[in-house]
Amino acid sequence: MEIGEKIYVADKATLDKVYNILAADPVWGFIEHMDVKSPSARVTPIGLNKNYKNVTRNGDTGVVSLNDWADHPVIKANKPYMVKADGTPDYRLSETDYTKKLDGTGSDVANTSYNGGAFAWFPKVYKYEKMEGNDRTVLFSMTPREGYEPNGFIDPSNNELEGVWLPMFYGSRLGADGSTPKMVSLSGLQPSYNTTTAQEHTALQNFSTRAMFLGGPIVETIIDFLIMIAGTTDLQTAFGHGNCSGYDASQAPTYGVKQNAVVGGGQFYGTDDNKSLNKIFHSIVLGSYQQWMRDPYELVVNGRVKVSKNYTYDLTGATYSDTGINVPNGPDRWEYPLRYQTVPGYGSIPAVVFDGGSTGTASCDGSYRHRSQTTITAVTLRFGDCDYGFVDGPRARFWDFDASNANWNFSAAELLLPPVGVAA
Repeated sequence: MEIGEKIYVADKATLDKVYNILAADPVWGFIEHMDVKSPSARVTPIGLNKNYKNVTRNGDTGVVSLNDWADHPVIKANKPYMVKADGTPDYRLSETDYTKKLDGTGSDVANTSYNGGAFAWFPKVYKYEKMEGNDRTVLFSMTPREGYEPNGFIDPSNNELEGVWLPMFYGSRLGADGSTPKMVSLSGLQPSYNTTTAQEHTALQNFSTRAMFLGGPIVETIIDFLIMIAGTTDLQTAFGHGNCSGYDASQAPTYGVKQNAVVGGGQFYGTDDNKSLNKIFHSIVLGSYQQWMRDPYELVVNGRVKVSKNYTYDLTGATYSDTGINVPNGPDRWEYPLRYQTVPGYGSIPAVVFDGGSTGTASCDGSYRHRSQTTITAVTLRFGDCDYGFVDGPRARFWDFDASNANWNFSAAELLLPPVGVAA
């Protein structure tokens, strides 16, 4: 039986046979049942992880237990580094205290004179994704296979990379008052705010020509990996709520957006107080939800979703792939997607009918659309901010503002691409 054939069937005996076939191959995966609202029942594990114990979390201590996923190649390779601006690794950081190198001496994690930043290595993984009726099948492999694609690991020159560098911290602009501001990923700095997409892009490029926005296909790959290891689409509950409700009007102009800080706990750290910085894959950006992160690789152009599969930057969307997905025009509203549509080479995007879930059902993360969606080019905002509570989450999307919009709760994080052939 080929991987691409239908694998979710009603007959239990046939289903078990399929599971056993998949288990013979080194692939991991899940089926997301779009017509099921329960976040855990919505996900069926397949492949090697059919009988794995899911990742668990203690909300009081923030400790995330990896259980049967501890030895997965992606989990084991995800390490924190100080990385040079050209995308080459400089040295490893202590996994429990980023202020230290592995040898215990001091690191450059807060050194604004360092020509680079703090990033976590996420190794290349190949992904298979297919829609079959109301089911979305996702499989991961560490080696090339027919029908699998390295989503998120293709650079603007269409080179396949060995991995990517995830930002450990929110993007902060150094030299913002000068002529050459640059975006860095360092501790001890206030995340950037009140900047347009163009200003953020300039700051990223001033740091490195290998610096991209944290967005596009790598985010979709990470989201699916998290769904797989947690066994649920309720990712905020699975990995922590971060600073999703830390808004404080008295802290103008940043309104509760915390400074970048070293958070203990290792690779993952997730709390339930709704006001702490949390981590996913050593990145507080992925786990804290305190600012919407700009993603210009996913645009809504006059009501049509268009995407960049290789971090090409084009605010018109003219060079992007047409997903075939239309965003309905108005009314202004939050919705909770029940159904997602697979976009080959990219990932999944909320499909035509968004509503049907809630903050505790279906995808659990909110999506927002504007009544003038069919007349603007909206730049996707991801993850959420400290004024949105449980609407936030890895899958949350804000399709409302064009590239020129700037506010305290919009910013960007820095994805750094290594040179071709370089791995950590």
